[in-house]
Parts: sequence; C-alpha cells; structure tokens
Amino acid sequence: MLSKLAVRNAKRSIKDYIIYLITVTLAFSFIFAFNLISDAKSIVELSSMMQNFKLAMYFVNAFIILVICFLINYTTKFMFQKRSKEFGTYMLMGIQKKKIARMFTLESLILGFISLIISFGIGYVLNIIMTYIIMNIFDAPFSVDITFSWKAILLSFLYFAIIYLIVLFFLRRRIKKMKIHDLLYYEKQNEKTSKLKKYRGLIFIVAIFLGIVAIDTFDREFRAVEVNPSFGTIMLCLILIIISIYGVIYSLGDFILSFVLNNKKIKYKGNNLFVARTFSSKVWSMSFTLGTLTVLITLTLICLNLSGLFKGMFEYQINTYAPYDIVIADDEAKFKEYIDLVDDEYTIKESISYNTYMNTNNAVKNVLDSELNGWRDFDQLIKLSDYNKLLEMRGMEAVTLDDNEYILHVSRGYEGFKNNRNLESITLDNGIELQQKMFTSYKYTTSWAYGGGYVVVVPDYAVENLDVVENHLVINTEEETTEKFAQKLVGFAEPDFCEEDEYGYMVCYSLSSITVRGQEVANNNGLMTICLFVCYYIAIIFTTIVGTILAIQSLSDATKYKYRYQVLNKLGVDKRKLNKTILKQLSIFFLFPVVYPIIVSFFAINSLNRVFKIALVSDTTYLSYFGISLGLFFGIYLIYFIATYFGYKKNISD
Repeated sequence: MLSKLAVRNAKRSIKDYIIYLITVTLAFSFIFAFNLISDAKSIVELSSMMQNFKLAMYFVNAFIILVICFLINYTTKFMFQKRSKEFGTYMLMGIQKKKIARMFTLESLILGFISLIISFGIGYVLNIIMTYIIMNIFDAPFSVDITFSWKAILLSFLYFAIIYLIVLFFLRRRIKKMKIHDLLYYEKQNEKTSKLKKYRGLIFIVAIFLGIVAIDTFDREFRAVEVNPSFGTIMLCLILIIISIYGVIYSLGDFILSFVLNNKKIKYKGNNLFVARTFSSKVWSMSFTLGTLTVLITLTLICLNLSGLFKGMFEYQINTYAPYDIVIADDEAKFKEYIDLVDDEYTIKESISYNTYMNTNNAVKNVLDSELNGWRDFDQLIKLSDYNKLLEMRGMEAVTLDDNEYILHVSRGYEGFKNNRNLESITLDNGIELQQKMFTSYKYTTSWAYGGGYVVVVPDYAVENLDVVENHLVINTEEETTEKFAQKLVGFAEPDFCEEDEYGYMVCYSLSSITVRGQEVANNNGLMTICLFVCYYIAIIFTTIVGTILAIQSLSDATKYKYRYQVLNKLGVDKRKLNKTILKQLSIFFLFPVVYPIIVSFFAINSLNRVFKIALVSDTTYLSYFGISLGLFFGIYLIYFIATYFGYKKNISD
C-alpha cells in the first residue's frame, strides 16, 4: 500500500516541483554530457593538452556533486515541510515512522530516477552541441557521432547513487526526530528569533568593513605585476568575503525595513510597506540560505569573468608567441636542412633568415624593470631591413629610420616606459649614438628576439662590429602547420640542444627555440577549452541551482501569503495593482542576492586585469568580458524569474 502511495505522491510532486525537476535533470544532463566528451577519442586526440580535459572534468564533477547534494537536500527538506501535516496524519493512523520514512525516500528516489533517465537523452544533445563547439575551436571537421558509452552511463549512475545516499541519509534522520505534534504544526511554527537580532546594525557595519578590507587586500596583491600574489593572502581574502556576504545578507533585511519605516514618504507610498515587511520577514527566515545563494552567485560571476579573461589571453598569446608558421633559432649552417624538412611537408610561401645582435651597454635593459626582462642580460638588436621583412610577413607596414634613430618595440608590459627620458637616446657597444624615433608595443612578438620582452630596431649600418646573439629562420607556409609536425621538427633538432652529462643522462638546454604555430594553436586551444568549459559548467550549474531555490521558496510563499493578498483585494486593491505588488516583491527577492556579488566580482576582475592586461588586446578589454558575463548570468536567471512570476500569480489566483 505504501509503495502505491509513494508512486501516487511522486506523480503529484512532479507537477508541484517541475522547476526543481528541470534543474536536477539539467544538472545530470551536463554531468552525462561531460562524461561523454571527456571519454571521446576524437576530442582527446585533438591536442596533447586535451589529455588533461578528462582529469579536469572528473575534478569539477566531484565539486558539482556536493553542490547538487545541497540542492536536493534543501528541496527534499522543503517538500517534507510542505507535507508535514500529511505525515503527521499518517502517524495518527498508526503507520510507523520508519514506514513513512521509507515511503518518502521511495518518492524522492522515483523523482530523482525520472530526472536521471531523461538526462541521458538531453545529455546526448548537449554532448553534440559541446563537441561542435570544441571542434570549431580547433578548426577540426565535425560529424555527429552517436556512440553508446557504458562508462559515461555507469559514471552517471555512480554520481546519482552518491548524491542520493547522502541526501536520503539526512532525510531519514530528519523524519526519525519528528514527533506527531511537530509534524501537524510544522508549517505554523513561529520563526526562531536570533539572539543576535539586536546586533544586526553592528553586524552589517562589521560585514561591510570586512568586505572592503578583503577587496582592498586582494587588489594590493595584484597592484605590482612583478610581485607573485600570496596564495595564503588570497585564501584569507576569500574567507573574509564569504563572512562578509553572510553578515550583509543576515542584517540587510532589517536595514531596508528600518529605512522604509523611518521615511514616511516612502513608507506610505503605494504598497511599499507591505512589500518591505514581507521581504524583511523572508530574509529573517532564510538568511543562511540566501547567504549561501549569494556566495554561489559570486562564484558564478567570477567564473564567467575568468572565462572571458582566459579566452582573451589565449587568443592574444597566439599572435604574440607564434605569429609565423615556423620560427627556429639555431646554427645558420643548418637552416637549409630545416627548409628541406619543411618543404617535404608543406608549400613554403615566404621565409627569411636574420641575426639578432648583442649590446652589452644595456642602454635599454638598465631602464626597464629587470624582473620583466626575461633571462637575457643584454639588449638585443635587429637590423631595420630584417625588421621590415618580418613586418611584411605579418601584413604590417614597413617603417623608416634616419641614420641616427632607433625604434624600441616592446611587449605591453613595458608601456609605462613610453615617455621615459632615459630612453630618448642610447649608445651602442661600437660607439654609435641613436635617438629614439618610436616607442611601440603594437603586435609585438617574442619570436623576433628570444629571452626578453623587447627588441631594439637600428639602421643596418649600426650593427657593424657587434656580436651576433642568435641566427633566426622564419617560415610561412601555404598550409596550416600541425602539432605532429612540431614534434617531428623538435626531434630533428634535438641533437643540437641535447647532450649526455657525466652521469649518462640526456640534458636538453633549450628546445623552446623552435616554435611551430600549429603546436601553439593546439596547446592554446586545449587550455582555452579546459578553462572555458570548466568555468561555464560551474556557472551554469550554480545559476540554475540559485534560480531553483529562489523559485521554490517564492512559489511556496504564494500559498502561505494567499490570505494576505485576499485581504488586500477586499480592501480595494484591484488585480492589476496586486500583480504589480507581486512583481515588485519577486524583483526585490531575486535581485537581493545579486547586488553584492556584482560589486565583488567587478573589483575582483579589475584586480585580476592587472595581471591579464599584458596578454589582452587593451587595458579595458576586461570591461567587455564583465558585461558579457552579466548578460549570460541574467539570461538564465531571468528565465527562472519569469517562470516564478507567472507561477506565483497562478497560485494566488487559484
């Protein structure tokens, strides 16, 4: 009989908790989709870096399991509270508590299992979409390949079992502790008054102060790029921010209510007093839950912002570190062998061999910050004719120099030295003095001169009697180079860079002097894919969880506050104004846990930009990523708000 009752109740619960079921289904769908992708041979073989994609997904899934546990545990607790009178009646009828626990456990499992089964179909669709995105990132051919993966399915069942074992353990403990009186009057229990209520004002001030201290301390860690941020300090800042969030959420309801009550113009305007008291009461009753949701939103926005920064950085790095198809720094006598090797695989479009020259006067190095200079202890020079050919190979315009002029081309990290008077003129080892004509960071590439963040461009005659640092070979091909060819090229060059030490071990001094664009693109795309998918995965799951909990709470309130709206209606408030009141009430409730995370995430990305801006197109690029992140978040969040609004109106009117 209890089994039939459990099945019947599960059917009824599907209608009542459709938003919850959709969220759980989506969560398991993403878990299944990522299990499929991380196990797909076509994905793993895209790049050597993609071997780490599987490990990243396993790690993130372990974290997501904990978050989904929180969601399901919260929802089952909520469902139990709503049906407490029903369970109390069962106990009055003589049904044992353990049987009631078994029945409710079975109901929860049925709903969860339905979500899991549906998630397999949706997960396959998500897998196809995400596979297309990854293939598009790598410019690889895409085809729909629907394969049956037992491993992905078994992993999903394993995650499902772990989640529900944890959730149901706490559920059964909760039921066993309940008494008949508690169950019958559970919904009518008064809210517990916190002993700290009279200190809410002080708590609010302290919480804001801790937040400011945390944000400022975090920013200080990134103000000087040459200083490595302290992991311990960053973790302390995160802890302080979390404490600040809980403190603000706990006390802000009172602050808003006091503000409304003390301002008569606002207090008696329209429905403000009703909305303020309702909102304040809600914050008091679920301050810890709202604090947790605010933390999740903060993490969501930070993840989305980081994904934007990583994407911009990886795209910029390709053109910074590998603007040409092949760059080699080796003995000039071997260049013909390299060219023949490349010619066997590709059609050579254009090439150039050139030298970089040494200036030990360190005229530039002594001015620039030594922490950023790389491992060279001298200035590297390049002839104007070679420089113009390299510009031409990148589609850039040639430049001119008078006999007494030079150009300083630097990475973006040195832009602060643009107007430095000590760089107005330099003296070379051969006694030639040159005046600076131009200081630029436009499309700088490290491939021009290894080991530093800048190169000095001088007239051709000025390098006479200067020592050669390196011989460079730069090749552009008609076809796209590949990671496989890069490995072949490195294997060919290995004897030049490796030798056996006295103990018989092979020691390689530098294989970084060979850059193949195909390999850099593959590695960057692999890293970008891992970072983007991890960040977006976490962000989507967190956003749906926050939306679900807020929606469930709001829809529950619709039943609880139905009498209040009926009273308003009898007092002469028409349906249009009631709907306006509902809209205002829900808007404040949904926006309340979002405002603080927006502030925190903005200051966080502003601080992180001090590090990332060196590898971004401009210093303000991060602002566009911040805007895109907010758009993505509110795009999902708005769906839950709209669904909640219409559901709330329906519950009030029914």
